[in-house]
Amino acid sequence: MPFKVSALVVLLSLHAQIAEAVSTEEWHKSDLSWQLPADEVSELQVGDKSFLVLKRAAFTPKVKGTILFIPDWSQHAASPKNLNLLRKEFNDYGWDTLAIAVPDAPAEDNIEDLQNYKDQLQQRIEVAMDSAIIENTTVIVIAQGSSAALVSQLYADKKLKEPQSLILLEAYLPQAEQQHGLPLAIAKQQVPTLDLMQQQGNQQVAAQWKKRKQLAIQQQKLLYRQREISGLVAQAETQQRVFKEIYGWLSYQGY
Repeated sequence: MPFKVSALVVLLSLHAQIAEAVSTEEWHKSDLSWQLPADEVSELQVGDKSFLVLKRAAFTPKVKGTILFIPDWSQHAASPKNLNLLRKEFNDYGWDTLAIAVPDAPAEDNIEDLQNYKDQLQQRIEVAMDSAIIENTTVIVIAQGSSAALVSQLYADKKLKEPQSLILLEAYLPQAEQQHGLPLAIAKQQVPTLDLMQQQGNQQVAAQWKKRKQLAIQQQKLLYRQREISGLVAQAETQQRVFKEIYGWLSYQGY
């Protein structure tokens, strides 16, 4: 019996070590490659490394452009928190969709980790934008969570090529000192922006909601719209509301 117990402990220890050695991004990549159709799963190259992308073509004779999806750093490219529904739904309305994998989440209180994540995210978006522009001149970006906050900073600092429109899904950063400058970053970047907040979502978004609007007016941001979405994000009806808000926003801009 002692031998069996000790063997079990060794096996569990080895399993834990293997799990530690494989990054969250690699787990997501393996999982999505197994779950999704082979023609939907692809890769793009950044330097000597590749990252997973999910591509779907529009189901209409005329293609309006490409919608690029950037998940939160805790989510994968087919995140059930809105992204998976949106990347499929928009195919019926004339849009190619391209969802990218993001790097592993940084340690929340580590500035160096956060900057490293931001740099890697910038490189991936640059490559994805170039890939999308080859096929369509119109590119819309839909970004989620902390990735959305960092994308706003990158546009404000003019470190990324601007899309035709930007949709933020619950944009926030976890630390108060990081979050502090976000309203100004959103206001300073001049990309037409739809800013969506979940009614029962992240409290840091709600705390800054009014300030974002005030600074957008102060900075003379020409196209900025806020919308609050009721309902739980996991509910299909809630996600359909998100889709309708985005579709209405793009229609308003003539897409």
